Formats: sequence, C-alpha cells, structure tokens
Amino acid sequence: MKPHYLGHRKRVKQKFLTSLGQDLQDYELLEILMFSANARCDTKILAKNLLQKFGDLSAIINADFDALKQIAGVGESSVIQIKIIAEIMKRVMKHKASQQTVLNNWQSLLDYSRMALAHLKYEQFRVLFLDKKFRLLADEIVEIGKVDSVRIDIKEIVKKTLLLHASSVVLLHNHPSGEAQPSSLDIKTTQEIKSVLQPLSIKLIDHLIIAVGGHFSFKENGLI
Repeated sequence: MKPHYLGHRKRVKQKFLTSLGQDLQDYELLEILMFSANARCDTKILAKNLLQKFGDLSAIINADFDALKQIAGVGESSVIQIKIIAEIMKRVMKHKASQQTVLNNWQSLLDYSRMALAHLKYEQFRVLFLDKKFRLLADEIVEIGKVDSVRIDIKEIVKKTLLLHASSVVLLHNHPSGEAQPSSLDIKTTQEIKSVLQPLSIKLIDHLIIAVGGHFSFKENGLI
C-alpha cells in the first residue's frame, strides 16, 4: 500500500496551483516547502510542530539552525530548505530598498530590518550606507555580540563610509530580550558615532532598535 500522505501531497499541490498559494494556510505552505527534503514522512505534522514551537512563519525562517533541528523529524535538509527561503526574502527586501529612496519608503526599511534582526538570539549591529539619493549602497554587519551586548568599532564604520562614498547612514541593531527601548550605552554610542560623522559631512539619519515586540527610532524620539 502507498503511504497515506502521498495522496495528501497531491491534493495540497493542486490546491497551491489553483490559487498560487493564496488560499493555503501557513502550515500547508510549510509542508509543501519540506516535501523534497522529507520524501518518506508526513510533512503536515512537521509543519504544525514548527508553527506550534515558533509561532509564525517569520519566526520559523529566522530561527537558529540548532533550534530548528530540535523539532522532532526536522533534519538538516529541512533546515536548509527553510533557510534558503529566509535568504531569498532578505535579498529581495534588500534589492527593493536599494531601488527606492529610503526616506520615502520607511516601511520597506522597517520590514527589511525586522526580517534581518527581529528573531536573532544574540545582538547584531548593522549599518546601512546610503548615497545622495538615500538609496542603499551596502548593508554591513559591523559586529556580532552576546545575548545582551555588542561592542562597536566606530573607526571601522567611518572607514567603510568613506570607502563607499556614502552620504548618510542608518544604524540598526536588535534586542533579543524583546524590549526595543535603548539602553544608556545605546544612546551614548549613537551620539559618539554622530559626532564623528558630522565633521565629515556624513549624516546619521536614524538608529533603529529592532525587537520581536516592535522597534525604537532615535529620530522619531528626538535622540538624533
């Protein structure tokens, strides 16, 4: 007898083709994603277990490699499938940001920042380097820190800014705790970076702190 899930896979694929995925629930998209990596098991169960553990699709594709593998039945091949989607989405958002004026498309910037940082379990500090039209020249990871802290080499930020001939920068970092409010060190570091860039006619547009629970903008809160 053929495994029961083979008929189910055929039905889910047809459902996807009918609406190109729009009528599918999150777990159905996940199970299709893992078909090729799990030829001999029911991926519907795996998909539902992943959603139960991580909560939503965004959290799943941004979860740590080891955290994904802790789910029963999720092996290396499944994790690769999931992380491919994560990388594709990041590149699409990065390309979209680079084609548009950042200041006039702030939501795109926030979406890109959340995708890159919101679900990390450690702090990461990034810098977006922009040209005169506020288009993205580069997105650089400046430093990766511990769970609740990261040390910044301001000289490296200045060096990269000059090499790229950037006219302005946006600072990004995440708070794995889920609380987006800046610490006193965050405020101090931001002011130091601004004071070093200002004499070089390089504008610090904003510093965004990204967390699962939301974001904090230094500009919106009058700290820049």
